[in-house]
Amino acid sequence: MKDNDTFGWLSTGHRKKLVLMIAAILMVCILECVRLGVIMTVKSEYYMQKADELHQRERRIKAKRGRILDRNGEILAANEVVCTVSVIHSQIEDEDKVIKVLAGELDMDVEEVTKKVKKVSSMEYIKTNVAKDIGDAIREYDLPGVKIDEDYKRVYPYNELASKVLGFTGADNQGILGLELNMTHICQVLTVRFLHCLMQGGLR
Repeated sequence: MKDNDTFGWLSTGHRKKLVLMIAAILMVCILECVRLGVIMTVKSEYYMQKADELHQRERRIKAKRGRILDRNGEILAANEVVCTVSVIHSQIEDEDKVIKVLAGELDMDVEEVTKKVKKVSSMEYIKTNVAKDIGDAIREYDLPGVKIDEDYKRVYPYNELASKVLGFTGADNQGILGLELNMTHICQVLTVRFLHCLMQGGLR
């Protein structure tokens, strides 16, 4: 009688549906609890690494190599300041403006820039060895998500003169042949690492 008084307004069919609904909700809750437990225990290191990748980004800036002079003090190998342009997808606020500015200033194909800007990654390089004045011009736009890092490129004032003796450097500015290689211990490039911590409000 007590059950009839409590659920008298429900038919037998409705009672079965109610029980099934409650059982389904409980099952979903149990499954979610199990899933959460797996995430917090078995996969905890994986998700901690993903969180660090999301909030921390490392950027490497090469220091300039030492100059090479002849016995009269004439410069045979020196450094020229250039810029590396990159974007951080999660910080971009206006994709269309970023694409338009970068394609125009860097004289690049719009489709190529669009592909790089829209790519979801921690950091995407747009172009390296960009002239400093162009890098400064892009920096003046103050576009969120666009990074301009100053770098160094090896230059040889006398072009190919004594090139077999001087040698050359690679893309990473490390000596490959000639004096550039043999004098690496003197002209050694130091790579500076910047660790950016992304905080609430976009502060770094």
